[in-house]
Amino acid sequence: MNDCPLCGEIVVRDSRPLGTREGIVQAHRECMLRDVMGGIGHLIAHEYWCGEPRNDPDAGLTRHQSARLVDAYLHIVGIGAAAKQTANA
Repeated sequence: MNDCPLCGEIVVRDSRPLGTREGIVQAHRECMLRDVMGGIGHLIAHEYWCGEPRNDPDAGLTRHQSARLVDAYLHIVGIGAAAKQTANA
């Protein structure tokens, strides 16, 4: 077990290898997804969460909490709709 290099929380299960300067480590699958798609705040209300004064694409959540919600959001709306929404943000 190690800490996820993307969120800093311990990786227990459902991880993927990630190349870093220190070599290959395990990262949460959902954190890798969040890194590509953006945080949950970015996905659901970009102007509100990503603009001034908030600058918080994770909507007040930890990076891992946000990543878990991004994963759930993509399962609900679908990757195509979410990707289209992210491109328009």
